[in-house]
Amino acid sequence: MNRKDIILEQFLYCHNKNGWFVSFQSAVAGLTSEQASWKGSAANNSIKEIVNHLIFWNERYLHRFKEMPLQKMEGNNDSTFINLSDLEWPEVVGKFNLVMSDWYNTVLECEEEKLDQPVNPKEGVNDPWIGTLTCVTLHNAHHIGQIVTIRKLQGSWNTEQGVS
Repeated sequence: MNRKDIILEQFLYCHNKNGWFVSFQSAVAGLTSEQASWKGSAANNSIKEIVNHLIFWNERYLHRFKEMPLQKMEGNNDSTFINLSDLEWPEVVGKFNLVMSDWYNTVLECEEEKLDQPVNPKEGVNDPWIGTLTCVTLHNAHHIGQIVTIRKLQGSWNTEQGVS
């Protein structure tokens, strides 16, 4: 298994293949709009807000990976949890699924050498893509764990989905 295969597998685990942790698709399976919008307290983010955050960062890094122009970021990291497109819950899930499929296909089709190229040398980000892609998938896994935890707190988690 080469480095590209490892990154592709990480994207699959985060998106739709259960492994050491449940995938996004398993984490949100059967989740209603009401449950996705639930907050345990004002200090917490809802599942829907977490998925908005994941969409924002995954799209941003995907566009950078594809060398597409990036829109200027308005606000800060906290503002990435807001649903600026006013999408309904099923559309939010669909958008995340599209971004993750795009990530997978883009990495699948890229040359292996791309993984060693710097992320954004024009802005002084000389870290290679291989490390950044690993961080993107770790970030996704972290927030998928939060989704499962929120579901457990609200009593909507089905242990048949993979985690007791």
